Amino acid sequence: MVKAMKETKELSISKTILGIIFAITILVIAQILAFNISEIPFGLGISGAICNIIAGILYVVFALLGTTLLCKRFLRISMVEMRIPRIQLKVTWLISAVLMPISVLLISILVGGHWQTNTFDAKTTLATITSAVFFFGLATGIVEEIIFRGIIMGCLEKRFNIKIAVLIPSVLFGLLHIIGNDLDFASIVQLLIAGSIVGILFSLITYESNSIWNSAIIHAIWNMTIIGGILYIGKSADGSSIFNFILENKSFLLSGGDFGIEASVISIFVYLVFITVAIVLLKKKER
Repeated sequence: MVKAMKETKELSISKTILGIIFAITILVIAQILAFNISEIPFGLGISGAICNIIAGILYVVFALLGTTLLCKRFLRISMVEMRIPRIQLKVTWLISAVLMPISVLLISILVGGHWQTNTFDAKTTLATITSAVFFFGLATGIVEEIIFRGIIMGCLEKRFNIKIAVLIPSVLFGLLHIIGNDLDFASIVQLLIAGSIVGILFSLITYESNSIWNSAIIHAIWNMTIIGGILYIGKSADGSSIFNFILENKSFLLSGGDFGIEASVISIFVYLVFITVAIVLLKKKER
């Protein structure tokens, strides 16, 4: 009986590959729909801040609808089995979500640099903040974790094993961040390393907590603070960010090269620290 139950959970190679392709397609379609629909009220005179909130909500809703349909109709696996249960968060990872970006900022300050603030009008400032919090933060963090650590990791785990399920989506996560960026060779290599390492971190958090929501909150808060436009850390100021910390050392290793601070050795170090935390917690669970 146990063996029979195990067999019903396995996926064929073709179904696994199609599941991954469909999952990424859902992400792309959900994002396009969210952007296009939120442009309608913007064209009618609704503020950009409100439209950013609408876009974020729609992005998550469309992604959840798509993945629910994918699980029920094609994969025939429940969302809970894919580690997409009702929202549940662990205190350890909530604290980690705040500590990660703070650690990167503090290390950057220790490395050396100076602050530069861009002054925008109230409308632009509010639009930047809502975009950072609701779209690039919460929505993107949730959707990418549903797709990569929920569907893709779940499919690979059921076809192969947890080691492959952690590794492949993490490398794919790094690879997809190359798309749409004009990067030199060194920056591509550094991005692939950093992207894969942070992908492994998110995968281990999901595996340890048996829920994508813990990696999603870490991913979301990281995006809010590091890439959303509220704070920018790099070798030169970003004209669209409110607060800029400009590094004195322009080395691509410290700045992250063409991609930015997320691919820097500073961020990689922080990722590795929290990977260690995840591994320790996993070992404690196994005892």
